[in-house]
Formats: sequence, C-alpha cells, structure tokens
Amino acid sequence: MTLWTEICDLVTRNQVTRLAERLVTLSEEERAELGGRLPGLVKELRRVRTEQVRAEHPDDFEEMASWEVGDLLDELAGALLLTGVGVITGPAAAVTWMTGRDVNRRWAEDLDVGQVCRVAAARPLEWRRDVAVRLAQRVRRPADRIAPLAVALLRESGAVPPDHDPLVAAWLSAPSVAGDPLTPVLLPRVFTADGAGRALRDERLEPRPTRWLAAAARELPRDQVLDGCVSRFLRGGEAQDLRFFVRLHTLLDPTPAESAPRLRDYLRLLPSAPGTVAELAAGQVRGAMPLDHADLVEAVDALTFRDEAKFAATGLRWLDQAIRATPEAAADFVTALTTAYAHKSFDVRNRAVELTLKYADLFAGHTEEILEGVRHLPADLGAKLAERFGGESPVEEPPARKEFPPLPGLQEARRFPEPSITPDYHERWVGQERWLAAFVAGIAEDRAKLRRKLRFHVEYDQGHWRSRDVRLDPGDWQAALSAELVTPGSVPEPPPIEPEKFWDGPDHSVIVRAPTPGGDPDPDERMAELDVDPARNAAMGAGEQVPPPNSDEPLVQVTVVFAPPWLRSSMPGELSEHDEWRRRNHLPHPDHVSPPHDFLLHRYAELAEALRDGTLPPVLLATPTWMSGHLDPDVLADRLETCAAAGVEPPPADLAQALLRLPRGRHPAAADRAAKIDSDAARSAARWLAGDGMADPECGHVWRHMVGASMVDFGDGEPEHFTEVGLQPVLRVTAPTGHRLIDEVLLRRPSDWAVDESIGTLRAWPAMLPSHREVVAVNFLPFLLRDHWGTWTAPAELSGLEIAQGPLGESTAVILAFLLSGGVPGIIPLILGMATRGDLPAEAIGRQLALVLRRTWRETRPAIAALTELAEAGAHHEVWRILRTLLAEMLPREGRRITVTHADLVAFATDVARWTGARGEIPVIARFAQSRRTIRFIHECKRLHTHLTRPTP
Repeated sequence: MTLWTEICDLVTRNQVTRLAERLVTLSEEERAELGGRLPGLVKELRRVRTEQVRAEHPDDFEEMASWEVGDLLDELAGALLLTGVGVITGPAAAVTWMTGRDVNRRWAEDLDVGQVCRVAAARPLEWRRDVAVRLAQRVRRPADRIAPLAVALLRESGAVPPDHDPLVAAWLSAPSVAGDPLTPVLLPRVFTADGAGRALRDERLEPRPTRWLAAAARELPRDQVLDGCVSRFLRGGEAQDLRFFVRLHTLLDPTPAESAPRLRDYLRLLPSAPGTVAELAAGQVRGAMPLDHADLVEAVDALTFRDEAKFAATGLRWLDQAIRATPEAAADFVTALTTAYAHKSFDVRNRAVELTLKYADLFAGHTEEILEGVRHLPADLGAKLAERFGGESPVEEPPARKEFPPLPGLQEARRFPEPSITPDYHERWVGQERWLAAFVAGIAEDRAKLRRKLRFHVEYDQGHWRSRDVRLDPGDWQAALSAELVTPGSVPEPPPIEPEKFWDGPDHSVIVRAPTPGGDPDPDERMAELDVDPARNAAMGAGEQVPPPNSDEPLVQVTVVFAPPWLRSSMPGELSEHDEWRRRNHLPHPDHVSPPHDFLLHRYAELAEALRDGTLPPVLLATPTWMSGHLDPDVLADRLETCAAAGVEPPPADLAQALLRLPRGRHPAAADRAAKIDSDAARSAARWLAGDGMADPECGHVWRHMVGASMVDFGDGEPEHFTEVGLQPVLRVTAPTGHRLIDEVLLRRPSDWAVDESIGTLRAWPAMLPSHREVVAVNFLPFLLRDHWGTWTAPAELSGLEIAQGPLGESTAVILAFLLSGGVPGIIPLILGMATRGDLPAEAIGRQLALVLRRTWRETRPAIAALTELAEAGAHHEVWRILRTLLAEMLPREGRRITVTHADLVAFATDVARWTGARGEIPVIARFAQSRRTIRFIHECKRLHTHLTRPTP
C-alpha cells in the first residue's frame, strides 16, 4: 500500500485517531507529495458517491446525489481538515483548505481541537504561527466552527493575535485555560471590540463575580477599566451589549474622587443611554454633588427629557432641592419643568405642576413659557396653572370621532364534502369522516373495487400500529381497517388473557397478591410451588426472623402489589364485560384519554368488529351534512331506511354520534318518518327527534392551585403566594339520554390533566357535539394552561365553536380570555365571528380574563393590546361589555397595591367608553374617583367616572 493510498483509506474510513498518529510521523518530502494530491481526494469522493447513487436511483439521482455527497463531506470534514493541517506546506494554502466549503461544513460535528493541535505541533513554529494568525482573521462570529481551533492555535504557537474584533468575541466564548497567554493581549480589547459585549452578556455579579468580571477586575488597572467602561457607554448600543460593562463598573464601585474626572462623560450619558447605563450615570452624578450649577441644570434637563418615569422623577427631585438651596437660580429650571409637562407619565406631569405652583413667585418672569407648556397637560392640571398664572383655563376636547368597521357578515353554511377514500390533508377531521363514510359505503357497493383501491396503501404501510396494545390515532385505525379488508383475518383480536405462570424460567420475579374469591391461589401455596422451605415461609408470614435459605433453594423476589379500585378493572381475570371489549378492540383505559377522543375511538373499534363479523351497515348514519358537524334530520331518516332495508342495525356509537349531530330543537317530520321504520335504531332516533334532544349538561370549571403536594380550590380570592395553577373541569349530566356511550363515555368528567395523545383530534371535537359546544369547551380545559397548545393550534381547533350551536359559558370564556390575553394569532377573527352571531359571552370573558391576569403568567398590557385590536376591528361594543366586568374584578381591593397597569386599564376603558357612548356608573370606579390622592390611577378613574355619569347627549 502506497503512502497516498494509506492516507486516503484512513480519511474515507474516518479513522481520525490513527490518521493523526500517521500524520505526525511524515517527513517534509512526504508532506509535499501528499499536499499536492489532497484537493483531488475531495473530487474523487464526490465522484464515487455520485456514481453509487446513480446506480441505486437512476431516475432521480441528481437531487439524491447532492444530499448524499453533502452527508459524506459532513461526516469526513474533521478528517479532511486534519489531513490538510498535516500535509499542506504553505500556510496560506493550509488556511484556504481549512476554511473551504468542502471542509468547513456547517452541519459537520465540532472539531477535535486537541487532535488538530497535536498534528499541527509537528509542523515548524513559524508555519504554525502564520496559520494561527491567518485562521484567526477568518473568524466571523464566536459560533464559527473554526473559532475554537483558531484560539487554540494562537495559544499553542505563541503567535501575536491579530487586531480582529470577532476574534475577541470568539476567545471570550472559548473554554478557559490556566495561564492563558492571550489574556494580556485580548482582555483590554473587550472595551473596543464589536461583539465582545454580546459574548459577555451572561456574566453575573451574584452570588460572586463570574469568570470575565473577576478577570477584568483582577488583571487590568482600575483606571483602564473605568475609562474602558465609560468609553464603551459613550459609543452606545443595545442594553444587552452593555450589560457586562455596567456590571463591571458596579463591581469596581468607583469613589467620588475616581468619578470626578469622568463627570462630564456621565452627564453626556443621561439623556439617551439605555436605562441601566443612565441609572449608573445618575448614581455617579448624585455621588459627585454638590455640582457646578451649570452641570446640575444640564443633569435635570437630561433626566426630565427621558421617557422613563423614574428618571424624570429623579430630575424633578434634584430640581426641587436645587431651588430650595438657591432660589435666585429657579429660572434656569423652567425648561426642565415645561419638558415634564409633556411627559407620558401622569405622575411626572402632576409633580411638575405641583413644583411650578410651589415656586410660582420665582417663575413670575416666565409666565409665557409656562402657559405655552400648559397645552401639553390634561385639562384639570392645566386649569391649576392657568388660574395661578392668568392664562385661559383649558377645556378637555372631546375625542375625535372614531370610525369602526362593521362586524363581519355571517358565513354561509357550507355543505360537508362527499365521501372519499383519498386522504384530506387540509382538514384532518373532515378527511377522517369522509374516509369512514367512503369505506363503509364502498364495501356495500363494490367490495372488490375498494379492496383494489386500498391494496397499494396496505402494501406500503410500515405497520407500526400492529405492535401497539392500544390504537390512539385514527390513522392507525384506518390502516387496520384497510388491512383487514384487503386480507381478511390479517388483523386478529388479541388473544384471551392467559393464567399467570410464575415458574417458567430460573430468572423471574414473583408477584404475590392477597387472595380474592375465585382469584389467585393462597400465597403460601404459591411459595410451596416454588420449593421454598416451609419453615422459612412460615417465618416470613409471621413477621419473625427468617432462617437462611438452603443451598438448593431457589432465589425468589416477592413483591406485594396494592391495586387501587380504579386499576382493578384492568387486572387479569377481573375485567368487566365492557372493559374486556375495550381490551379486545385495542381501546385505552378511560382514564388515559379525553372523553371525546375515547368516543371517536369507539366508532372505529365497532366498525372494525363489524368488519370482522360481516355485520357492517350499508351506510354510516353520522356523516355530517354541514361543515359545522350538523346532520340534516331528513338525511338521518334516509340512512335509517337504508340500514333497515338491508336488515342491519347501525353500530351503537354511530347512532349516538348521529343523534348528537342533529340541530337543536324538535324535528317532527323526521320523527314521523323514523317512527315508521322497523329497527331499534330508528325507534331510538324517532324518540330523540320528537323531543328536544340532549339536555344541556352542567358545565364549568374550578380554579385550583398547589398547596404542598395537593391541588386545592382558590375560592373567592387568591392567597398572597401561590405556584402551580390548574383548571378542574366540571361536567354533570342533568338528564341521562339512555345511550350508554353518550352518558358514560362522552359526558364523563374530563381529567384535569391533559393527555398528549388527544392533541391530534381536538379539531374534530366541535363537530362531534355541534349542538352542545360548551361541553367541547370543558374538554378543552385540560390543555389550556399548556402554553404550546394556545400558541400553535388553539384558534384553529376552536373555530368549530363559532359555527356550532348551544349556549356558551364560563369554560368557553376562560379559553377565549387566556388566548386573547396572550395575543395568540387567529383569536381576533374567531371572537369577531362569535360577536357577529350575537352569542359572544362578553361578561363571562371579562370575569375570566380578570382571573387569568391574576392567577397565570399572562400580563395586562398584552391583554389591553388585544382588546384594542378587537375593538378597532368592529367589536368595540363587545369590548366595553368585557371591560365593564373586568374592571370590577381586576382593580385592586382594599390594602392591595395600585400599579401602572391598573391605570393603563382604566385609561383604555375610558377610550372605549367614549367610542361606544357608554353610560352608567361602575361602583368600583366611583369609589376610587372620590379619592383625594393625586396619582395617575385616581386621575384616570375620575375621567372614566365623569364620562359614565355625564347625561346622554
């Protein structure tokens, strides 16, 4: 084997360790020979893999070859780079090879930096230094694949790092080493290198300074660090890029003497630096007081100019202190005061007015400037200044008339599409219903033709569903039904449960259960069967000291298992008739699946059983007539006649689903038709059609939270601290229908924890109960506080509730409130549709939105933004109904803290009240409006109360 063949073989087999061992032994002549041939290796690898793909996939080899070649180069990238380091003689050529697209692969595994450095160490020192510098200059960002290698080669070779900003960020992100030779050169550059602050943003002061904060404070002179931080602040940038330097400055905690020479720089930071920087600068300025008067005026002007209320308040506080100290200089602060008049914070504006009135005599020569600023103030504050300084008292202008678009028109009812055995990828539940209808009808019309259509799908099906004890996915049921039709008997029922055997092999565990009538044998008998010494057995049973086992006695592990009542129904030999039917038909335990999902699986299971038994009906009863899920009563009568003519009773779940899909109310004509059909299903349907259908169950939920290890009810309020929150569904049948699958399966109370396997069927649920949508909402509740459901799919899955029938209550309201407060895309059109139909539970949404904002991680401002969007889309009257209830539940009770978001909420409510012309006192607003406090929240309550109690024009 030649040297070239040996190296190629090691590369293509990706033997990196052996390749490194061979490369370090090469002579310079061997390196020169191999280096010239190396580029041809990649071309050969591409050619060979392309020909392999062409031979295996001649029809579409081009696209597949591109993927296959890419995967090959990703796999061999480390070996190819290592080879280049070991054999290429020119430093520039080596770096070009290392960073080329065939070697520096985006999806390749991380480089083995230690192995590369080991191979590089065999090259001359000047070659290593030249390569290290050139490679460092190719770094573009810390995450570059070559960045850790560039840093390692600089360290190993002792090369002087180039002046290259991305290198600094890469070095900061690389693993640290003791006595790093790069530290003296690169650490001072963190103050000037772009990207260094971003790389250091996660450094922390607490509980103790982390790596780079400690290193900068330890390794660099204090003056250099302070100058570096301040210069970095003056360059500007985003807050996260300056976070490290703020913390480093805080760590050094400069003395007033150290801050004094930099005071002008701190003053320059006050007007527009990011908040954390401005706060630091304000602290340094405060520490340097008393200031030169001109500097103090500059500082006050800068602080009152900022948007943040806390900085403006600080500026006004300094202003107050300065005027008290030097009243003759009060005129210098008029600009700061009038700037504060226009601040977005009511508290700042109010404080500025108070200070103006407090020192009114000192501002006598500046009346014109003050009155000019009055136009920026609310009417009540402006009136105070106008009265004192002699101007016109401003009058609050009525808001400009706001035009709103009309609510969207009612959507025309869409008919359900015709049955089809072809998958429908747009609406999964629609495709499933169409498939079921086409499957049943196709067998009745032409079984052989349907078998031919499905044979292809059966042959290419991978059959994963066959290994599952339960089938939770409707797709698995379709595969099973197809397989049974194409090859009868290929999908057998599970065999009966065999008696347990405890002596099958030498390595086993024994479960000893307490004897039950007709159940397991006595444990003593079982121990005897295992040849356990009777004396030892008796000692174990009596709780006495157990003698050691005999040498020939088998080792036995005895486990006593307690089975709670809910589990005993699934234990061998104790299954009820219905539970045994579930087991035979691959249905899950009822506690392990949501009720609507369980009901849907019953429909598939009974069709699979009917297919095996040859008792399939000629047509399904439950296929919807309309996209809402509703079924035309006359269509149901037609299908009942078809089944009766064929002498087949429809399966129970199919009948139950058909009845649930009937529109609300009585249908006498269809009832008369059904009464004349000679079948049990028709007689049941006739009674349903002649009556009022299913009575609305009692629906709702209970808010709960974790105390210790248990969930307890919230009650009427909230404790001061609580952690995990949940919603316990409430669902009670008020009048049983007499159909077991409806009363016991579909209408059982959902568990208050969600089941992942149900996620894929949620969109079908509104169409399963199109006349009782609040029942569907109750079943959605276990998924609600799982944020990914609300973010990804909820509006689409809830859309069926918009076009369905039946009252909407608190459960629908809490779902809409939660999604609305999160600004989930698609929720606004859904609520608009409900508003158009006139059945939006606005007051309930207001109640539940208050609870969502108080008890979950949802926040008030995003909720206000969503309500604003909803109002501007035409639902402003509905938004006012929501707000009227929300205010009563959301505003702080006695002794609770008033926040900025409370003021924002009341201000928004005032806007909506004006848009809608709302009138009528709200007691909680009236109570706050009587307060003599001057905070913004009270001001906003007074504005709203004044509007609501004003006579209607």
